[in-house]
Amino acid sequence: MKATRQRLVSAALIGSLLFISACSTDKTKEGAQSSPPSGSPAAESSKSPAVKQEYVIKVLTQGNNQIKRSDETKIGKKIKEKFNIVFEYTQAPGNYADKLNLMLAGSDYPEIIAIQDNATFDKYVRAGALLPIDDVVKSSTAFSERYKVQLPLWKLSAFDGKLYKWEGMVPVDFRNNVEVNDVGVRTDVLKQQGWPKLVSTDDYIQFLKKGLEANPTTNGKKTIGMIVPFGEPWGMQGISSIMYEKGGRYSTAAGNLGVLWNQVDKKFEDMMTNEYVKESLAFFNKLYREGILDKDSFTDKMDQFQEKLNSGRALSSWYVVWGLTAANQGLIDAGHPELQYINQPIRSKKQVERNEKRQIRVEDTRPFAIFAITKNAKQPERIKELVAWAATEEGRTLLQSGIEGEEYTVVNGKRVPTDSYKKALTNPELSGSIGFGSFDFLGSVMSNAPDGVPYSMSLDPKLQDELQLTQGMRDAYKQLGWESSKDYFVKTGEAANTGIAGTIAIDTTSELGALHQKMVDFRVKNSATLIVSPKTDEEFETMYQSVIASYKQLKPETVVNEYNKLYQEKQAQLSQLK
Repeated sequence: MKATRQRLVSAALIGSLLFISACSTDKTKEGAQSSPPSGSPAAESSKSPAVKQEYVIKVLTQGNNQIKRSDETKIGKKIKEKFNIVFEYTQAPGNYADKLNLMLAGSDYPEIIAIQDNATFDKYVRAGALLPIDDVVKSSTAFSERYKVQLPLWKLSAFDGKLYKWEGMVPVDFRNNVEVNDVGVRTDVLKQQGWPKLVSTDDYIQFLKKGLEANPTTNGKKTIGMIVPFGEPWGMQGISSIMYEKGGRYSTAAGNLGVLWNQVDKKFEDMMTNEYVKESLAFFNKLYREGILDKDSFTDKMDQFQEKLNSGRALSSWYVVWGLTAANQGLIDAGHPELQYINQPIRSKKQVERNEKRQIRVEDTRPFAIFAITKNAKQPERIKELVAWAATEEGRTLLQSGIEGEEYTVVNGKRVPTDSYKKALTNPELSGSIGFGSFDFLGSVMSNAPDGVPYSMSLDPKLQDELQLTQGMRDAYKQLGWESSKDYFVKTGEAANTGIAGTIAIDTTSELGALHQKMVDFRVKNSATLIVSPKTDEEFETMYQSVIASYKQLKPETVVNEYNKLYQEKQAQLSQLK
């Protein structure tokens, strides 16, 4: 789902995957000293290896990168000192997916390549374009330990079971990336009603009805109860039914198609007939009947949604909460600091009754951030050596925290960010000069170092709040008794690792693939009807049962069964690869 790829944390905080390795220039000369085996003590030690000739690798970037060479950055200089490897950055406008296909067709691919999906990765593997890196695992303890969960999953994505890739932004500690997109709520209305602790759908209905009665207009315009960008392709398809993720059984590992992933029972289930999906649609139907749901939600896309949020007219926003800070700052600048929003939790009636730990999605693999060494690499052993080093404590700390004494100090055994580091997180030019984001193709992790601090210190929840929250947001969370903006979610949730569930897909060109699309189309069409048409709870129930009866005629269980069959097959393969 497109929406789930968003993060409340800004790109400057989590590091962007902008840099795509491309064609390189080999400046080595014949007779240059060979490098030690990748991952060997010589490669993994903190001592610099023997001097080698400078090795320059060109890197394509689709961002506005002002840095031309990696040794213009502080981190890049350290890499050059240690390995005498330099990356040159050049602009690469246009469609990168098309570029990947053209490069493969002409065998004109770079020494290190970035691939953004498993299907393209499979093409490159089958074409013999990528070099296996199993030897890195065998010789590098740091690499094999760092990615011990990912390694069998990465091998599983190759038809021959070999290791050809590494990925960015894994592994993840869910406390560093608590992705919870629930409801943006206006804080002045929370204050008006005595700071109620909103959780259930009934809580929200009552809260929003009172809010509209007390605030019929906002800045001279009619107040809106709740806004939703259902007009987006992922809108009605993805977030009208998303209540299922708020409870204790399901995660969004299966995306927003025809099936759900039951995180507890480890199986796929039908989405349309799920009890939480039904409750989600019933909630929106009641919002619509009560005049709370914006009538334009069914056609609104993000531009219209954002305009209403930025104006402060909406009392609440569904799911799309990653722009709240920007909207708040805009309202402050416009002279309306009282109109601010914070993310608040929501659960269906059954989820409240069951009071189960929420399954918070944690991705074990990132197929849109794949990196590999190609057969065009002139010195693959030197690249492997660098990749192995990037997995060490020395490598990870330098690449993601910077230099001790400059970006951080060590106090009582823990890294503490300096003021200059904090400034860099909100200043792209300063961040770029340090080198943050410029080496993501060497792998980046969202986990904690042995000192308990995230390798990327910007992922520390307290630091995120310090840099991301307005004072009004901080005050609101304090009034609610929250220690941080993620406090409630961390205490009531647990990590839901995707494992191989997120890799299961049915061939879209097959008969079952066509049926799967029919299931999705049916759900999207009838979800809108179920939200708008019923005038009472009883009418909703009658119409829902009629819709489900028609839906079952499609025989959706054949698709669900295929998903579970594929899952069991991949699970068996995974067991063999461990």
